[in-house]
Amino acid sequence: MATITRGLRADRDDIAGNGGVSAVGPVYVNLTDKAFLRLHHGYGMPVVTQTLTVLGRRPGDDQLAEMHALLKSGPLARRVRRSVVPFARARWVPADDALPLDVAPEPIDAADALTWANEQAQYRLDPDGGFGWRLSAVPTHSGGMVVCLTKSHAVADGHAGLMAEAGLVDPALATNAGLDAEIGMWEELSDGYRRGIDIARQAFTEMRRAARDPLHRAAVRTALFSRPPEPMPDPKGWHEQSAVVTFDAAQWKSAAERDGGTTNTLYLALTADLLRRCPLIDNIPPVLTPAVRILRERDQPDSNSFTRVPIVVQREWLDAHDLVALRAVSKAAFAAVATVGSGVLSQPRQMPPDLLDVLPDGVVHRLLETVPITVGMCSNMGVLDSFIAPQLARFEPSLHLKRAVVQGIDVPRTARQPVALATWLSESGGKIHWALESLKPEMSHTAAELADLAKKVARSWGLHPLHIYTGDTTLTGTA
Repeated sequence: MATITRGLRADRDDIAGNGGVSAVGPVYVNLTDKAFLRLHHGYGMPVVTQTLTVLGRRPGDDQLAEMHALLKSGPLARRVRRSVVPFARARWVPADDALPLDVAPEPIDAADALTWANEQAQYRLDPDGGFGWRLSAVPTHSGGMVVCLTKSHAVADGHAGLMAEAGLVDPALATNAGLDAEIGMWEELSDGYRRGIDIARQAFTEMRRAARDPLHRAAVRTALFSRPPEPMPDPKGWHEQSAVVTFDAAQWKSAAERDGGTTNTLYLALTADLLRRCPLIDNIPPVLTPAVRILRERDQPDSNSFTRVPIVVQREWLDAHDLVALRAVSKAAFAAVATVGSGVLSQPRQMPPDLLDVLPDGVVHRLLETVPITVGMCSNMGVLDSFIAPQLARFEPSLHLKRAVVQGIDVPRTARQPVALATWLSESGGKIHWALESLKPEMSHTAAELADLAKKVARSWGLHPLHIYTGDTTLTGTA
């Protein structure tokens, strides 16, 4: 799998070659964007991505303020504009304002960085209205600081988040180019007319499909006319558990090469090996869903330009540390990748995209099918050294990684989703950071349990962690 940062360098160079201006026109809200926006509307659990940096020395308020100003003028600062023309597409436009920089007055222990980051992840964002990201920081007792950039997944996937942070490295890239494209009324009328015809055709096709398929007909009828209640929250029970395991990058790459794989293949193998410890997997092969980035244009400012591919990892490959077989299967899966917005969350029941786009959020949410298997998610973010903000790089960063967190997940809600283990891989400062999120209590009841399982798996592959962070999640209801 091509890592996120490898393609980003090409994007960044391409934009720089155009004088810092993207050539892309209007940025329409795609089906994946809508799926993540829907989670903020009360239909599911919002997902946020985070860039987390632990510093040995504390930067000044002016450095943090400079970061905030650059982010505020870049591609993260977007809101949704819905057209007054029936059926015309919604698009992303520059936001008018942003959430303020938040610097906590009381210090924490550096060892509690992940727990603090989990608290930041629960802050309620409003990506529709332009408040889809937040920059926060807290000093540490040792004289350093922890800095966290939290973004709604509706505003930025891994690639879009890095494109935004590239503006911290090169201020010429802190631009809302593409978002500020002017669309005239005639263009909106034309878009609405064309889409109206397409939607009518797609609705007719769906009617014929429902007539032929009684199961699909029943699912559509239920989505249109039923109103099943959402599960009541369980604030005192189990919640998402987090761990970050750090390794020497040279040791990781040596172990991967020894077993016939790459950095990414070893990442998939370790994740699958950890996932099969979950009792929900039982004796079946673990299934992973790695993220693959797909671009229409090299410098596109889309919020989400990724899709996921399923990879079935045979247990005998893990037992024999056979990365050759896993690498071959991975390559074949990536070569057959589907288009952006074709997954079960973005396009439920594979219904026509334009028709889905105009259906109410609640109807689309009720069309979602329950995935019958338990899976693990993988997102390889690549090498991040050239994307660390210079405002932070001079203050001795010991940890710099990317990950995602599900807001408000608890036992009643996790039963409705298939992911037991979500993971991210980041490389910076000669270290590889394996970020882990337990999204089901069967995977791990506590962060310490998750970290212990990860450590045992890593050691069985000849890897010795340099450092382990753990973090529990407390639902604060911050808004």
